[in-house]
Amino acid sequence: MTVVRRKRGGRLNLVQLFIIITLFCYGCYLCTFALSLKQKNADRSSILASASKGSHHCINEDFVPEQKVGIWTMLSDNPDYILGAAKMGKGVQEHTKTPHDLIVMEIESKPLSKESWVKLSSIGFKKCVVKSIPPPDPKKTRRDLLEKFGVLHVWAMTVYHTILFIDADTFVQNSLDSLIHMDLEGKTIGVTKDIRERKWVETFNSGVLLLHPREKEFDRLYSLLYSGLEFDFIMSDQGFLNEVYKDDWKEIGFVNNANLALYRFQREFWDKHKLEDINIIHYTMQKPW
Repeated sequence: MTVVRRKRGGRLNLVQLFIIITLFCYGCYLCTFALSLKQKNADRSSILASASKGSHHCINEDFVPEQKVGIWTMLSDNPDYILGAAKMGKGVQEHTKTPHDLIVMEIESKPLSKESWVKLSSIGFKKCVVKSIPPPDPKKTRRDLLEKFGVLHVWAMTVYHTILFIDADTFVQNSLDSLIHMDLEGKTIGVTKDIRERKWVETFNSGVLLLHPREKEFDRLYSLLYSGLEFDFIMSDQGFLNEVYKDDWKEIGFVNNANLALYRFQREFWDKHKLEDINIIHYTMQKPW
């Protein structure tokens, strides 16, 4: 056993020896704590990196999520909607202060032109390329809505805490901050009541859709889509979602999805609202382009 000595050669007394041992043990504790903290930070970074890579269905490598909120739209069959998406995106960027990613979902089999992406990218849109989700009964589905089931992919985009999906035939003229942070009060989605055949109906319009994505919910939706479930096939994803969430949606308010069909067929209701108070105008009938 090695005996610790003073510089002058004398033995250390018990008090001095105790202090030295205590300092040595404290030093060991600090080293252990520092290594543990370093490992925890490394684990956290690994988890975050894994989430950012694996928690979405975008198959293009240049898709890099940055924020916790994603504002999405989808473009596929009709190139004219690119103009609508561009207008919508400009409105979002101008009025909405909540940090967000602005994303266009593109179907892999129906890529947009380079010219289109030059325009969309200049506004701030990110590209997310996804696989097509075919309709369960194409013959019963409206021809221009055959690819709309691709919208279901947003439920799998768990890299985002909140997703706001907005149809490209909309115009954003006010901030969407209050909508983004709206409490869904236990419901799975936030949407607004629809009008069909000139009358209010008990179903909803999914042209503006607020949700918190969950991979398990996407899996459930995908299974239900091909389970033989009966729904309003002609309306594609909207008919399907109305069947699935018929008792599980929160009303987000007319001002967040002002359907122009109401202007034409329910004018008295429309006129009760000031135009400047409307956040999103939805051109469900004649398009502005």
